[in-house]
Amino acid sequence: MKISLLIHYISTVAIIISVVSHARAETLHDAIQRAWKNDPNLSSFHIDALSSKKEVKAARSWFPDSPMITGEYLDDHFIGSKVGYTTYQGGINFPLWLPGQSRALSNEALGNQAVAEARAQVQKLVTAVRIVTLTSQATLQRETVRNLRHADVLLGSIAHVTAVAYQSGEVSGSDNDAIIAEKEELEGKISDASQSLESIQSDIQALTGSDEIPDLLSLSGHILEGRNMALDIEKDPRVRLAEAIRKLSKASYAVVRHSQIPNPRIGVMVSRQEQYESPWDTQVGVQLQIPLPSSARNTPREMKAVRAMAAADRDSILARRKVQTEYRQIHTRFRSSLTTLQHSKATNAALQKRADDLEKAWKVGEAPIIEYLRARRSALESQQRASQANVVWHTAMIRMMLLTGETP
Repeated sequence: MKISLLIHYISTVAIIISVVSHARAETLHDAIQRAWKNDPNLSSFHIDALSSKKEVKAARSWFPDSPMITGEYLDDHFIGSKVGYTTYQGGINFPLWLPGQSRALSNEALGNQAVAEARAQVQKLVTAVRIVTLTSQATLQRETVRNLRHADVLLGSIAHVTAVAYQSGEVSGSDNDAIIAEKEELEGKISDASQSLESIQSDIQALTGSDEIPDLLSLSGHILEGRNMALDIEKDPRVRLAEAIRKLSKASYAVVRHSQIPNPRIGVMVSRQEQYESPWDTQVGVQLQIPLPSSARNTPREMKAVRAMAAADRDSILARRKVQTEYRQIHTRFRSSLTTLQHSKATNAALQKRADDLEKAWKVGEAPIIEYLRARRSALESQQRASQANVVWHTAMIRMMLLTGETP
């Protein structure tokens, strides 16, 4: 009676622990959000966007540069003259915008802001894909460990029966050695898979701050219902970034075209002369400075901007081609992974049944131990393939969601 109560208590505690652990399982959405929050690149891009926004405001100010104040003092007493000639001269001048320069600089600053925002969106996509990739790898390794341990438990029970039968002379030594070797190999694989799992968890912790594996397999195909899963190339963050850089290159070229000379300056000057019996002691005038253009200065800047535009056009075309190819591959992988999953489940069920049947046949002496071990190994491999197909299907589904701009 006490044993049955103890068993019931242990079962109840196990159920509670299972429910609690399932309730606390981290979702993939939370892991991605936390990775975004911890990503230092995003903070840098936000600062770049804010800086560019302030540059837009600065480009719309009255003057392109700060005013300049000048002052001069001349006195003939320093050379010992007795004439008493003294001059005070001062002035202030202001730089002027060249035609279209202010608007060009403002557009360039807006282009920098758009590029910074596009880089942030690309970094979000890269981080999310990285989290999904690590999660799929960790989930697959965890399923591998689980399958190996299940096979190890089954083989352990067979090994115990075989050891007893071997001691009584009912089983040959070669059969007993085959069971022992198979079990040792399984335990070695469990150790390797566990080590790989820990390595992947450390990568997840570096990105999210937690080594908990997000729950990937709980997401079903129902999350695609009512969603527009059409992949639009023009909405992809990488294409938008390439387009933003292309527009920025054109804005930078416009700045060069509207800055062929240094900014002219205009100002007011006041001169006061103190001399014995001089009738003109104070003068007021206007000062104007207009630099002349120079091909040695302008041509290299213009050609550099032209090369930047050509490179931006090239990168924009290549980005669209790359994204279009990736979209097609993801669509193909999504469809094929679902078919592979269905076939792998059917194959796994058949091979598991075959292994169970051969186990029963071996116990009654109708099949050799080697045939049973081969069947059990084939069943384990099919179970691994089924787990892999399940993970690949979930990963492909989530990748499609990310490329449509949604976070699972």
